[in-house]
Amino acid sequence: MTDQDRRTAPLPGLRERNKAKRRDAILDSTLELLRASSVAELSIERIAGRAEVSPATVYNLVGTKEQVLAACVDRIVEQLVDALVAIDPASDPIAAATAIVVQSSEAFIADGRAFRQIVGALRDAGSGSVLAVDPAQLQIAAMRAAQIHGLVRTDIDPTAAGRQIYLSYNGALFAWAARLLTDDGFRLAVRHGLWTALAAYATDAERPRFLEHLGKLGPELTAADWGSGAGPEHRDA
Repeated sequence: MTDQDRRTAPLPGLRERNKAKRRDAILDSTLELLRASSVAELSIERIAGRAEVSPATVYNLVGTKEQVLAACVDRIVEQLVDALVAIDPASDPIAAATAIVVQSSEAFIADGRAFRQIVGALRDAGSGSVLAVDPAQLQIAAMRAAQIHGLVRTDIDPTAAGRQIYLSYNGALFAWAARLLTDDGFRLAVRHGLWTALAAYATDAERPRFLEHLGKLGPELTAADWGSGAGPEHRDA
């Protein structure tokens, strides 16, 4: 290869980087549209127009409308994984488990108008299985580490424990999407669900500490109208 060839040859992975940029543009455009309009008005054509790509590109890079919505959630989970690199479950599993529910709920709340619609649409379509990333794996890893540290009992299945925490989180997420929980109620509910599970799985030595956290969260969650179907005057815009 000549010097000229080297100068003009595409960088390795350039095609993949361009695809990733277009995919991000598609997801960004989806969120932008949902901030201003309803999910019922969302279409592949509108997404493509906002992202300045063809509808075929949307289908090829992401998929159907439902798959585009799921990909928006996937990106939240992927970003969460990156953010949690600094918190090693092996060294501090409880901090990791807490960060998972806190940081993910904050990510949804930060773009609440869009993600309430996305979560609601995926729930109504029964589309949890289309997510490319299994969010429960983060809590499963934290529960395995907690077991090694002697924080939860050895007779507990860490996979089942992690999935139960994720199911509790999903319940709060769906209630928030349906506007049965305010943003603050969502924040409280995901933490309450985590500490309820930890208190149930805890070793005898750790249970009092976990119950103390749970005892503080309980009255706050009750005051946030969890489970009462908060009326419009309590709902976030």
